[in-house]
Amino acid sequence: MTVVAMRYQTFLFDLDGTLVDTAPDLAAATNRVRTVRGLTPLPEAELRPYASQGAPGLLGKAMNISNTDPSFSELRAEFLANYQSAMTVHSCAFTGVIELLDRLRAHGIKTGIVTNKYFHLAKSLVKDLGLSDRLDLILGSDSDGCAMKPAPDSLLTAARQLQVQPQTILYAGDDPRDIQAAHHAGMLAASIQWGYGLTDPHTWEADFVAEKPLDLYLWLLQLNKVDI
Repeated sequence: MTVVAMRYQTFLFDLDGTLVDTAPDLAAATNRVRTVRGLTPLPEAELRPYASQGAPGLLGKAMNISNTDPSFSELRAEFLANYQSAMTVHSCAFTGVIELLDRLRAHGIKTGIVTNKYFHLAKSLVKDLGLSDRLDLILGSDSDGCAMKPAPDSLLTAARQLQVQPQTILYAGDDPRDIQAAHHAGMLAASIQWGYGLTDPHTWEADFVAEKPLDLYLWLLQLNKVDI
């Protein structure tokens, strides 16, 4: 495939709920926190909408606590240990994600992950699912120069590391915080409809709403005025 000069030369993504369906394993780790306390496991469907919110969202739903609760730190450490021991039992890339990444890279587009997940967890997950070779960068919220979205720090750090200007980057995610972070960083942002968002992605003030992964590829081509 011919590589042409493009205005938008980098496409970055959220991880959980955007590229990878991690909800089954996140729900299992959460339910282990419940079961060791004699509580009945919650159906995955009840926990799934909170998967993108990490420990605060999942434990908030499962244990009815906030991250300011005195017991939160202990529960969070237990949840993370549960999760790290079984991250890819049922997790997998969403249908169409592999093709999306391959098409982008065939056009010479740099790709990467900017996630609120801890870096070591994100890196391990991506490696185990065979996505590493399709990415130029992985940043977690604890990586140098990064912070939890909706702060733009992680996206701006990604731009510096990839040596591209923020305004040449597109970002996609399944939570309003993703859209806010991208806009704060001066990037265009797409919301996606196959993720874990608790609200309608059309209400997040995104620049584009994707129904399926390949819609993001077509959006980039349209922006760059490349014939499909």
